[in-house]
Amino acid sequence: MAVDLYESDVVLLNRIRNLEMENRMLTEQNISQRKALVSLERKIAKFDEIREQRDWLLDEMTNKISEVSRFQTDLFKAERFSAIGEMSARLAHDMRNPLAIIKNTVELVKMKHASAASRDLLNLFYTIDNASSRLVFQLDQVLNFVRSSPLKCDHHSLKHILESAISKIVVPDGVAIHLPDYDVQLLCDMEKIEAVFTNLVMNAIQATENSGDVQIRFIETDDSVDFDVQDSGPGIPESIRDKIFEPLFTTKSRGTGLGLPTVKSIIQQHQGAISVTNNPTTFSVTLPKRPIVI
Repeated sequence: MAVDLYESDVVLLNRIRNLEMENRMLTEQNISQRKALVSLERKIAKFDEIREQRDWLLDEMTNKISEVSRFQTDLFKAERFSAIGEMSARLAHDMRNPLAIIKNTVELVKMKHASAASRDLLNLFYTIDNASSRLVFQLDQVLNFVRSSPLKCDHHSLKHILESAISKIVVPDGVAIHLPDYDVQLLCDMEKIEAVFTNLVMNAIQATENSGDVQIRFIETDDSVDFDVQDSGPGIPESIRDKIFEPLFTTKSRGTGLGLPTVKSIIQQHQGAISVTNNPTTFSVTLPKRPIVI
């Protein structure tokens, strides 16, 4: 009986040892699996980081491709405009002299033979004169846009420049132009600023359809001189307001599409800024008192 108990104890002890060994093995396997799981989690986190970097790189690459595409498009447009500008400048220069001869000849004929000429003939002379004047103005628009000349700045009366510009414009009887009440001095290129006033005032007159008011205001601050040209016309349609400063864009049957781009170019050359608002339509120009002449 004692022998049987001893043998059963041995069997039980062996089973306990086996269970302990199996437990250690399971524990080691569990630790190993946990380590593998932690490593896998780290790899997944690294993979997510790499995926985020890949997505960022793809976005950057897409943006760069878009920028290159826009740059190529802008370069193509610039080259095209440059070629068109050179050709236009040559044509405008070659055409301007014959037109000036025609205009001067008509003026001489009118002066010498006005008393003897019939009314119909005088009307024809006026028609030729008006047509040649319009063509000369349009050619001047082209030349002003394509010519890139340095500024010739000096101190000038802005009101004097404005009055000089208006004196060269045919103002319809139905349009009232209201000048500023006071004058300001500005360091600027007189001829170019006169071209700015000429274009803005003519645009304002045309906007009123030859019947309305054009209001011009000067505003002086410590660092800048501002002026507004406001008209009583119906306003600029919102659909085209962002395009009016683009070269060759025009809604006028006889327009060149170069007037406002020329104005913007001159203002930028003076380190200034121009903007437009509606209700009422107002072109606002800001010019520094002391532009850096390059």
